[in-house]
Amino acid sequence: MKKTAENIYGIPVGQAFDGGRDAFLQAALQAVSDRFALDGASFYEYDEKTGLLRLRLRQASGVAFEHEENFRPSPGSAAARALENMQATTASSPAGRFLYFPFRFDSSDPSGGKNSVTTAGLIRLERSLRRRRFSTGEAAKADAFLRSFLRDYYKAEFFSLTRKYDKNVSAITELTEVFATALRVRDSFRHILAGIQTYFGFDRVRLYLIDEKNRKLKGELSADIRGQIKSISYEEIPLEAGAHRFADIVLGRSSGAFMERYKDCVLYMPLSVQGVTIGLLIVDNLLSQQRIEPQELAMLKSFGGQIALAVDNARLFDKVEELSLYDELTKLPLRRFFNQRFQEEFYRAERFKQPLALLWADVDHFKEVNDTYGHQIGDVVLKEVGRVILANLRKIDFPCRYGGDEIVILLPQATGAEAQRLAQRLNSEISELRIAVPFSKTRELKITLSIGISTFPADGATIEAMLEKADDALYWVKSHGRGKIALYSGLAPQRAAETGKTAAGGGAGPSVN
Repeated sequence: MKKTAENIYGIPVGQAFDGGRDAFLQAALQAVSDRFALDGASFYEYDEKTGLLRLRLRQASGVAFEHEENFRPSPGSAAARALENMQATTASSPAGRFLYFPFRFDSSDPSGGKNSVTTAGLIRLERSLRRRRFSTGEAAKADAFLRSFLRDYYKAEFFSLTRKYDKNVSAITELTEVFATALRVRDSFRHILAGIQTYFGFDRVRLYLIDEKNRKLKGELSADIRGQIKSISYEEIPLEAGAHRFADIVLGRSSGAFMERYKDCVLYMPLSVQGVTIGLLIVDNLLSQQRIEPQELAMLKSFGGQIALAVDNARLFDKVEELSLYDELTKLPLRRFFNQRFQEEFYRAERFKQPLALLWADVDHFKEVNDTYGHQIGDVVLKEVGRVILANLRKIDFPCRYGGDEIVILLPQATGAEAQRLAQRLNSEISELRIAVPFSKTRELKITLSIGISTFPADGATIEAMLEKADDALYWVKSHGRGKIALYSGLAPQRAAETGKTAAGGGAGPSVN
């Protein structure tokens, strides 16, 4: 086959180096074996420090394979003379007939660095003793052929580097878009990991984030080569030296024997923003045992800052979103979040014929607290009330700071009697609170709650009706002494009695719980 600028040993020059240097050398050994009717061809690298020739590739019987075999050429031997004079040298021995071709060439740094790497060694052409010797003319032709191969090596490497450069430019564009988009989507971590896995093709990509408050490294997500993305939130590692190798990596300590053993197919990359480590990204090929190429490592590390920034921005976005749904002072959900949840729970209660209760609470004389002691003391009151409420609710209950000092609590699957028991418990614990007021005569402040309760379906068949009835019950309590509890459906007889007494000139109505 005629060799052209676009074709090297039967391989398009743009693809000849895509499999790496070894793939190119295998093609060369096959080509020289076919051209000169060889029984075999071997590629040796020369280690000048040790004086050893290391066999890397061998071609025999139409098969090219990697091989490990070292030998030190004897002084005056054909191999030694070829290396010393840098000229092709023939030799015969009981093992066969040989032609040693010395070489030295520079190639790009496989780790992605700017400096070139020099490789020196021998290519040994082999025939059995039954075959003819290598003639002077053959040696000259083989020498010319192999030197032509070295020139083609540079050409193929140039094409390969150009292709990799184009691929890297494409990667920069695509992954930058992934990270930028991640700031705008809800499942941003999923988006980031999927982008990394899709581009690089790793067996698995995992993300862990630091929980500074609890001093833990917590798992977030794992993406694998099958396209599956799953939560690993069950993984929690104490952020202490020696607790786990992941913790040691984040803390900048020794990596351990496991990392050394699998260093070629696992990368641990701490994620930092402005010098502060926020998490750990782990990519691996543990399943396939494929070596992660130095170029891939360099590319991924170059994106480390962008990945960390995208992850950190996503966390900040979630925090801002959380702040927009929760009251910073009481830690209770805000009204718009409550309205959404109320619709969901009301629909569930209506569809499955389940009870639903609503508590509407009000801090008694809260305006006077602010006017007398200042808003700072008023904030302490609300904060303590929120703490007590959160400590007494079930997981399915949903409280809300409805506005000012008004707090609404949604109780799914709760009857009026169950809601009253909760209200009594809240009233009891809150009445025992003592808010320190150093500048007052009493030195402390006591708190009470007024609470109105409505239920579905007894008191209201709609959301609006339940809110209205709970508010009516609260108003009734506040107009009858405060600090008490009233269930709307239990007010009818008391109202009737009050109406009768009023008509007869009677006094106030009966008390409630």
